[in-house]
Amino acid sequence: MKKRYKAALAIGVILIITGLGIFLYSPISNYLNNKNMQNSINDYENAVSQMYNDTDTEELKKQIEKISSERSTDYTVSDYIEENNIKPDPNKKEINWAYISLLREQMEEYNAQLLEHGQYELNDPFAYEQPSFDLASYSLYDNVFGHISAPAIDMDLPIYLGANQYNMNFGAVQLSYSSMPIGGKSTNAVFAAHRGYIGKIFFDNIVFLEEGDDVYITNPWEELHYKVAYTEIISPYDIEKCYIQKDRDLITLLTCHPYGYSEQRYMVVCERVEE
Repeated sequence: MKKRYKAALAIGVILIITGLGIFLYSPISNYLNNKNMQNSINDYENAVSQMYNDTDTEELKKQIEKISSERSTDYTVSDYIEENNIKPDPNKKEINWAYISLLREQMEEYNAQLLEHGQYELNDPFAYEQPSFDLASYSLYDNVFGHISAPAIDMDLPIYLGANQYNMNFGAVQLSYSSMPIGGKSTNAVFAAHRGYIGKIFFDNIVFLEEGDDVYITNPWEELHYKVAYTEIISPYDIEKCYIQKDRDLITLLTCHPYGYSEQRYMVVCERVEE
């Protein structure tokens, strides 16, 4: 009898421990994931803060404007970097403002090309999964471009370029062949993130965003303020609904719908607020 009692007790203890493990897995995993994402955002913020110590941004702009005027040509940041042989130092992981300025210049060109040539590649998963820019070559070594936040749902996620599965393990991803998230008329930066991902909370709560709620994009240059314009449930094949809308400054948030399934997409479209 004692052996049976001990065996039953041991089984009961094992079942209790297993049950507690299952019960606690999700909140503990969510906590650790949120902490890791916040650390990524903090590291990004610290890195970006260094750029203003490396080079006087206003002085760089003045030099480029002066050279353009003297040469009567459109002198660019790229020309400045090449002539002065400026190179980022991957060992120090310090951001060089000239390279960040180059990134901005080239992202603006990228957005202009999308507007001119269209966004048909958004229908091709292979195309929108590939990052449009290698951030490390511009001194952003941790591959984090910024972060997207929505105070109404207590969301703050790091942004990665390229909507591939690897990046989606760590935060929100920007779909290549949508606009770069730097704002401007006739742009629409499209972001995707998991919903219902076990142990991690990404875009789970964007379904609770309402018209007029604030959404912020922080990139290496500024914080952009948007407000929710409308929400819609669409088919995964209705990607044209994420295209650029002429003269509008938009961002679009996409996630799987309904919860735990992927037959549809929940879409939140936000429009830039004029500060």
